[in-house]
Amino acid sequence: MLVVVVQHILPRFDFRVDVAVAEDIGAGRKTHEDAHLIAPDLAVFAVADGMGGHEAGELAARIALDEIKTTLSNERSLALVQAYVERPGLDTRRKVLARMRRAVERANHAVRKDAVAHPERLGMGTTVDVLWLARHKAFLAHAGDGRIYLARERATLQLTQDHARIAALQAGGELRPTTKLRNSGLINAVGLSDTIAVDTLFVELGRGDRVLLCSDGVHGVLPHEADLDAMLRRGTPAEAARALVARGRERGTDNATALVVEIGERFVKRSDEDRGLSDADLDRARQNPLLDALPLPLVLAALSAAVEVEVPVGESVPCIVANDLVAYLVLEGIVRIAADRAVTTGALLFAESLCGVWSPRELPRVEQPARLLRIRADDFTEVCEDPVLGAELYRRLSLYLARTRAPPE
Repeated sequence: MLVVVVQHILPRFDFRVDVAVAEDIGAGRKTHEDAHLIAPDLAVFAVADGMGGHEAGELAARIALDEIKTTLSNERSLALVQAYVERPGLDTRRKVLARMRRAVERANHAVRKDAVAHPERLGMGTTVDVLWLARHKAFLAHAGDGRIYLARERATLQLTQDHARIAALQAGGELRPTTKLRNSGLINAVGLSDTIAVDTLFVELGRGDRVLLCSDGVHGVLPHEADLDAMLRRGTPAEAARALVARGRERGTDNATALVVEIGERFVKRSDEDRGLSDADLDRARQNPLLDALPLPLVLAALSAAVEVEVPVGESVPCIVANDLVAYLVLEGIVRIAADRAVTTGALLFAESLCGVWSPRELPRVEQPARLLRIRADDFTEVCEDPVLGAELYRRLSLYLARTRAPPE
């Protein structure tokens, strides 16, 4: 098992970080097709899990990470992230995320081009998960079935959705979240086709947070998220990475890679903070029946389990994400939930998900670009372990469900 530990002050990032990566070839494996990227000069970190015979998977992973690093280190990319640092806001934030999508798209093109030039490598591909740090934010890009987790004081959040057939069917409401398929199969990854879907999102970070990027040789052998949560939070980043990979070797045969980034002491304090939620967004969130008139400290604690996502016009809003039921708070936009009903700021979508209840129905569809706060059921449960906060949130949720699901008189 290889373990690498580094401590860094990163450019354009407001906290010191400790970074550790552990990797293992796996029992009985002859090739190691995982790869990782640690680029502290860019504040960029990534993990790739290659696929393909005759060492093609290992090559695909390395080609992809090299291309991503090249793209994010060029003059245009650095200018965009610097613009965000100097003028943080929704517009510059979106430009950074668009650049990350472009980096993964270029990686896809590079892998496809190499496979055409070397027919023996046709079919090679790789998952990718990328972390780019700026100010006090994590910008993320994802394709495939590797995963990114964020461990906070109150909850460990699975931030990414597997690009596998079963996950797509669950997101569309066609399968229950507990449904298992013998052969789920990847439907999206670098190198699989000429086009690639790249999920992007960003989250706010604070001292003590840990971000985990890992291959399925780590998360795929852990049947319960609580197991990963316990190992990710325990000890130093190096100890956490080592424990996760050791468990992977103990329970499986796949290559395993765990890259842990721990957010340390803050040494830059900016006067123009770009919080994950602006004052205006907090006001919008508090129009929601779960948070209305709730004291601000409790609102912030409740929203520690939320991740902001954007859904374009015409797209449906999935009911299952990151292997769990999800609910949404609408910050902006218009979402049609029935032929005769549309909702906007302050609405709560899939409220029953927070109780672990799956209600198959036609998915809501976005009519005006929507910004939503997404909350996974498991993460909501973790946040509600605080007795005061949990009692109040569940009281409000039960009243809301009773009111909205009451039969007509």
